[in-house]
Amino acid sequence: MPILPKSKAIVLLLALSALLAAAGLPLRAAEARIVALHGFETAEVRSQGFILPHAQKVHIYARGAGLQGLVPAREDSPLFASGWLLNAATREVVWQMDGSNTRREGAHRIADQYLDLPAGSYEAYFANHAFAQGVLLAQWSRNVDRRQVEAKLAERPRGFLAAFGADEGGLLRQWRRQVGSYGMELYLPSGEPHEVVTFEAPLRWANMAITLAATGDRGAWHQAFKVHRPVDLHVYAVGEGTQRRMSDYGWIQDSRTRQRVWEMTPERSQFAGGGPRNRRQVETIQLPPGDYVATFVTDDNHSPADWTVAPPCDPGRYGLALSLPRPGDAGALSLRALPEPGPVLAELVQVGNSQDRSAPFDLTVSTAVRIHAIGEAGSHAMADTAWIEDASGKRVWELLKEQTHHAGGANKNRLAEARVTLPKGHYTLRVRTDDSHAYGAWNSAPPRDPERYGATVYGVK
Repeated sequence: MPILPKSKAIVLLLALSALLAAAGLPLRAAEARIVALHGFETAEVRSQGFILPHAQKVHIYARGAGLQGLVPAREDSPLFASGWLLNAATREVVWQMDGSNTRREGAHRIADQYLDLPAGSYEAYFANHAFAQGVLLAQWSRNVDRRQVEAKLAERPRGFLAAFGADEGGLLRQWRRQVGSYGMELYLPSGEPHEVVTFEAPLRWANMAITLAATGDRGAWHQAFKVHRPVDLHVYAVGEGTQRRMSDYGWIQDSRTRQRVWEMTPERSQFAGGGPRNRRQVETIQLPPGDYVATFVTDDNHSPADWTVAPPCDPGRYGLALSLPRPGDAGALSLRALPEPGPVLAELVQVGNSQDRSAPFDLTVSTAVRIHAIGEAGSHAMADTAWIEDASGKRVWELLKEQTHHAGGANKNRLAEARVTLPKGHYTLRVRTDDSHAYGAWNSAPPRDPERYGATVYGVK
């Protein structure tokens, strides 16, 4: 085979480099690729796990995007397409693409750096949740819901922003032209690539007991379990909330007492990376023997079905995961079917505004009953309330604000679950509402289960 003259070889090499650069691909003939995350036309998040058998240098090349500012990008400069690395064992971020470690290249932000990583398991993530554009001091940003892209593109342009191509359809068309260039690749500058084992992220924990993966909006996931002896339980929850209330969150409830023995709260959760509403709560609790139900719920937006802002840094763990930190405790917990609610003794639901309703019931023997009630809270007490009174009119149970939990939707929607034992006798369940915010006439976001607005009394099996 003839050898090209040195000058021609250089020209060909430069031409090849130019072609690869134009296609958004770096020239890395000497480096073995171990991770490639592409294809964001159809997915907001792509991930890949990998295991380094010993400490190695890893080359990260990522092409993302963010709003183009008039001043140099800083660490907190927002990116709507970016990548990061997690330690798969600790779930902590070890590297993240941001405004300070990237360079501007046309409409993109480029991360191109070498990272020294110790031996261990890692997970690479890249996400593109939105598209944004800015001109001088004007900026436009739109969430990209892959479920609705085709329908949005089919709509006729309208409104003032359409003249600048900044309406939703215009931004989506620009996004579609650019999204194919987003992604992240990891290379090994040296070493044997066949030694690097890959796995599907997130890494499954060997001592996992219960996983409630929240996969979409308006969801509720439950798992009943029995604790046979006192046990430590590691709780890992990723959800959504603010400093005032949680929107996507979980809890553990004692099946007998109906009390929540653990709950994800604004006070105990921390920022989970990505959008400002992403929250994470990690802790170890002790549970005595008994029957429990773990629950995780989501509201009507921002979930793996469509991240309306940047996803948390551990998107594959969105939901609630319970594990047993001590290997010897594997037999201390077993899964159960969800308990049956029991017979309905009295029910007043779908209660509207300005109603005062009652439902009598009789107990022939002393009976344990379970009460499920949803009402509206005022600033100091319940505005829509419920109670049980005996034959003399004495209240033997009452819906009190301080004993409620958030019921989803507006913060004033409150839920109470209680278990009480009532002597033999005649009783009346009562529900009373004020003139606003009740079933069929909500003036704020309705509760998660609007059909149950009111109260129900069950017999305990």
